[in-house]
Amino acid sequence: MWYKKIRFILLFIILSGVIGCKGLDILGNMGRGQVQGKNNNIFNEGKTYIRLEEVKGTKGSSKAILDHPKYLRKDILTSVFSSIYFKEKGITGWGKEQNIFQESELLNLTPHIVDAFTKAPPLQYILVNSNYTKGKGFFKSEVYTIFGLFISNDKLNVVFSRIQYEDLVGKGADNVFGETGQAVFVDPFSITQNPFWKISLRSGQQFKTGHGNWLIIDLEEGAFVSKEDYGKEVALGKKQEEVNLSGTTQTVSGSQPVIVQQMSITDQLLELKELETTGLITKEDYELRKTLILGSKKEKSIKDKFNDLRKLKEDGFISDIDYEHKKRDILEENDEKEMGKNIKEVLAVYLELRDEGYITDEDYDHKKKKLLKEF
Repeated sequence: MWYKKIRFILLFIILSGVIGCKGLDILGNMGRGQVQGKNNNIFNEGKTYIRLEEVKGTKGSSKAILDHPKYLRKDILTSVFSSIYFKEKGITGWGKEQNIFQESELLNLTPHIVDAFTKAPPLQYILVNSNYTKGKGFFKSEVYTIFGLFISNDKLNVVFSRIQYEDLVGKGADNVFGETGQAVFVDPFSITQNPFWKISLRSGQQFKTGHGNWLIIDLEEGAFVSKEDYGKEVALGKKQEEVNLSGTTQTVSGSQPVIVQQMSITDQLLELKELETTGLITKEDYELRKTLILGSKKEKSIKDKFNDLRKLKEDGFISDIDYEHKKRDILEENDEKEMGKNIKEVLAVYLELRDEGYITDEDYDHKKKKLLKEF
């Protein structure tokens, strides 16, 4: 009789599982299940990673079927990410709208996310943990943006759990707020909103019902390509790497002449960084070409030059030392152009540069002495 009892218990468990599957709202109850294995790691650099995770119901009894794999155009994905804005809550209320992603982040992440969509099966979504460091000394912090991505009904779903979250560095196992390193990660599907930030909707974006952290985004026509066309696009990208970044016309082997428009220093370095990130050039090549680009002269006002230079430093493309060296070059190359100009107008320009933090008091005094000497 004992074996009949065991058989009855097993039958009960099986029936319970079948009944539990019925009536489950798959996308409404998405949860995260860790997927083991090296093949699921798409990209890993420091604390930034992109990997595939299994999608399953919260009870673990039903799995969502997603529109994966998909071949998504990189420029479309970059444009979509650039259009996602949020506000942070401060002491005086909600702050101004700002982009969730920095340009340098998009340059680093987008190629790998597009690659992840081509490798994701219907039962996996893409988990992204974007990390970068900002500040110095006591105020040095690590910034995290954590989100999940998947495509369903040809719409892009982006689910955030962290947005530009700052975790103070060098405070031991626990930071000053008592939060451990493990606590930095929050499963995107485990929350519905965050009291410290809110996403600002744009055209073509809507929230999933009941969620302030879950965006459903319409993709423009032509966002997806076939597997064959995607392969051609990747191959073309590798060929275009041979084209000089200086804005000249060159003939790439086996193709028509390619005309590259003259680009700003920022755009040139963004493109150069993408080549390094995707492995098409080495770090040594990147540093060499960066030096050449920074050495090129552009017909811009001195303030525009300093604006470009500051942005390069803030986005992490150049170091403080690079900034100082290039600052000296800009100040010196402007000497000849200032000959014969009204000294009062010229000094007003440098005074403004000093007040806005582009140059130091010492830089201003040095320039002033030079101008007075020629006066």
